[in-house]
Amino acid sequence: MHISVNFRLWAGLLPGLLLLNSCTQDPFEGVESNERAITNFTLDKGQIGVAEITRTPTEGTVTVYVVKGTDLSSVVPRIETSYKAKVDPASGVATNFAASNGIRTYSVTSETGQAREWKVQIKEYESDMDGTWKVTNLQFQYFIGEGESWGWSGTKKVADNIADASKENDNTIEFKVTGVQPDGKLEGTYDHKAGPDNAYADFNFKGTDYSYKFRRLPKGQGTWVRDFTDNTITFNPGQAGQTKTATLEFSFDKSVMKMPFNVQPYDIDWNGEGNKMELGGAKTTWYTLQKI
Repeated sequence: MHISVNFRLWAGLLPGLLLLNSCTQDPFEGVESNERAITNFTLDKGQIGVAEITRTPTEGTVTVYVVKGTDLSSVVPRIETSYKAKVDPASGVATNFAASNGIRTYSVTSETGQAREWKVQIKEYESDMDGTWKVTNLQFQYFIGEGESWGWSGTKKVADNIADASKENDNTIEFKVTGVQPDGKLEGTYDHKAGPDNAYADFNFKGTDYSYKFRRLPKGQGTWVRDFTDNTITFNPGQAGQTKTATLEFSFDKSVMKMPFNVQPYDIDWNGEGNKMELGGAKTTWYTLQKI
């Protein structure tokens, strides 16, 4: 009997539900869009990062950066536009940018028939990292008893606690861009050399090796990948499990670069002296480099 009642209930409701469903309308039905924008522009090769798109009431521009030497005589862009807008030349059409110094005009027409011209410019990327940099400082930030009334924290030069760390301050590192990955990340090589003293710091303090915290900039040669979405660089010295990632920070004129590294774990030796406790309590360390 219970099953029969439920069946009859649903049988009675079903026509109403179907009628309600048939009355649901497309919220955009009858509304025509005037939008005529390029919302994304991606090349089939060589592109670094995402396109820079600027729009004013009267014009629009798209700037795309590519690796030096990219062949622009036949690039195939994937173009995304506003709702129901059309672009000419169409998305997926091979286009010769080389013949016009890297600049082409695209016309985007809205659903209502209004058109706007977009200037698309492809530029070779001038890396702000390429070249040789000198290490001028290595610092760290520490926290002891974080959150406690008796705790303390501070920022110091690593050499204030580990004298041997001063050997890093004349080192040089050379960066070269070698290409771009399919997802737009930049890749290249680095060469980290010891300075005139021909020595690297070993970060040893009274029998404890703190290289796991402070040897963040790998010695010698290796490769790197730069991610523009979060402005980080990852170093790969070619040894399993030894990649290191830092955030990149530049001065206004791009002549000074800072690389902060996260140096967890937080492992204070509570039986150690003040300097040793501070080293164990280090959470961030950073290199400061000067462009040569």
